[in-house]
Amino acid sequence: MPRWVRWALGGAAVGLVLSVVKSGLPDPDEIWRAMTGLNAGWLGVAVLAQILSMGTFARLIRRLLMLGGAHLTVSRAVALTYARNAVSNSLPAGQVVGIAYATRQFARLGAAKPLIAATLVLSGVYSTAAFVVLGTVAVLGEPAIRPVAAGVLALVVVVVVVLARFRPKGLAGWLDRRFPKVLEQVRAARHAVTMERRDRLMLAGLALANWLLDVACLAAVCAAAGVHIGPHTVLLGYVAAKAAAVLLLIPGGLGIAEIGLAATLIGGGVTGGAAAAVVLLYRLISYWGVLVAGWAAWLLLLDGLRARLGAGGHWFWDAFVRWSMALSPCAPYAYRDR
Repeated sequence: MPRWVRWALGGAAVGLVLSVVKSGLPDPDEIWRAMTGLNAGWLGVAVLAQILSMGTFARLIRRLLMLGGAHLTVSRAVALTYARNAVSNSLPAGQVVGIAYATRQFARLGAAKPLIAATLVLSGVYSTAAFVVLGTVAVLGEPAIRPVAAGVLALVVVVVVVLARFRPKGLAGWLDRRFPKVLEQVRAARHAVTMERRDRLMLAGLALANWLLDVACLAAVCAAAGVHIGPHTVLLGYVAAKAAAVLLLIPGGLGIAEIGLAATLIGGGVTGGAAAAVVLLYRLISYWGVLVAGWAAWLLLLDGLRARLGAGGHWFWDAFVRWSMALSPCAPYAYRDR
């Protein structure tokens, strides 16, 4: 990303912070009332949705590795997913460190370098494509900008279809010049992993389910806090928060994600105190809770510690992982342990 674009995004984020502060911070008493009046049932649903979201992404990684001939158990796939997430969201240059950590762990399982690269690239491609779909739905669902957004989307689709139909070499050449490294990685990944149509559909479904379950976590938190808003507002706030955090490359999206989500909720008619309670609860579950579980998984993946623990404590983790993965909506189609 060009430096000026990053500075522009940073300036916009600062402007958003100043506008929120200028409009007045939520009353602490109002936040406390919202936090103490939670619905325990909906809170449990939120936690379960987040567990399933992480488990679904672990299943996506596992399926890609197994399509390439590597073997990865469900419990280890989940542990690696949590641990990689913790590394990525805690350390400076976390995404790079997280990729290096995942590469080392996959190599220890016997996966070849081309397969590891293909797994990392394709999981990113499917996940990004699924998020773009969610973002498109969120934007098209906003009445104020729906006509403009629909017009722009239709124009882009028409241009791409026409170029692909009448000038396929020209379009391919433009993509090669614009995104040479990305396309090279995607081509290499396709050669490393052989997939049938069923596999592609399943991978796309897993990627979409990963995002949708995270959105469901946010919706359940809203219900737990007694915040009644439409599903579109929930989706729009979620997409805005995630997009801002990703574009600004901040570990875990700290600060930016919270402000983006709170601003969307307040814009949807939610009071400041209730919006703050929703943001705090959602981030507590989806970020801090997952982060703590991730570092615990990182410790369990250390050979020395795992040897000391022995088989005594492993049955609980394995049972928990298998239970959570069995609840996944895509569980009937997944690979099983051999």
